[in-house]
Amino acid sequence: MLPIHLLRKSLFLRQDYRISKHAGAAPGTLIYTGKNVGEPIELTLFQYTDKVFHHQTFSKAGDALAKINPDQANWINVSAIHDTSVVQEIGEHFGLHPLVSEDVLNTVLSPQYENYDDYLFITLRMLNFNEKTHHVEQEHVSFILTPNVLISFQEQQKDVFDPVRERLEAAKGRIRKRGIDYMLYALMDVVVDNYYTVTEEYNEQLILLEDSIIRNPNQDAMERITFYTRQVVELRKSILPLREALSKLLNDESFVEDATRRFFRDVYSHLEQAISTMETQREILNGLMNLYMSMLSNKMNNVMKTLTVIATIFIPLTFVAGVYGMNFQYMPELEWKWGYPTAMVFMLVAGLLMYIWMRTKRWF
Repeated sequence: MLPIHLLRKSLFLRQDYRISKHAGAAPGTLIYTGKNVGEPIELTLFQYTDKVFHHQTFSKAGDALAKINPDQANWINVSAIHDTSVVQEIGEHFGLHPLVSEDVLNTVLSPQYENYDDYLFITLRMLNFNEKTHHVEQEHVSFILTPNVLISFQEQQKDVFDPVRERLEAAKGRIRKRGIDYMLYALMDVVVDNYYTVTEEYNEQLILLEDSIIRNPNQDAMERITFYTRQVVELRKSILPLREALSKLLNDESFVEDATRRFFRDVYSHLEQAISTMETQREILNGLMNLYMSMLSNKMNNVMKTLTVIATIFIPLTFVAGVYGMNFQYMPELEWKWGYPTAMVFMLVAGLLMYIWMRTKRWF
């Protein structure tokens, strides 16, 4: 498990985006709301048919757009979108609605789907589990799908698309035999499948957390429950709207072929499973909270039981000491030679008998 001092730092990580940047701005104003990672903007153009494949990397949008071949499938991956001029240039080239360009740069936007007649626009969240902090890093990803061009926008160069790139280059499977809509499926599929990586990591952490609560229900366990509860709630908020977006995509017949739509149904099924897992994790965390409170209460009950046993054993001892501590003039026992040893032996035997009796009753 993550050391508690590192988890506390993750618990109070400051958000690097500010939705307030859009406050008061006119609709369609291009404002990047995400984190500027300091990476140079990069545009990678992948062009392919079932027999041909090549890719090029550009630093200027105009150079990449000039290389688009209408006779091939074209995938343009734009990373590090902090430069709004690049998004604006691409939007003008493809005639994107100003609100679409704005939403590409709005990194706090929930997953959504829109059909603009000439193209499809869909956004979703790409997740990455940080093993050092156990914090799930989220990245805003947008797709623009036209009849022969797919454009993907992401906040930074790091992504989960490497398996798709490898299949594309090696011509594995159907990816180069299908249309550009299949490429959209492949990219969305790898993003959704990566949700399982996050949920599996959290499943392991919740098992360890449950074990630690049973063994030692201390304040650290409470903070871990709070941390993972926040994470699961944030994840659910990030991916739940994608279900509606995918549902709209499945019902839209304008850009996605029937053969490809079957694959999108598979993505939808995987998404439902990921959402169901997160719902289960939320219930588990609620159960762990109840378990923590129960274990804490049980721990307190054990302490109170121990103190009660001690107090009960001393009741007869206190009585004897109280009786012979009274300052009456005529108390014959006070003059006895063996009075003090007799009183001490009596108190010892009485306390021992009380202890044995309570043990036989299994009171502790």
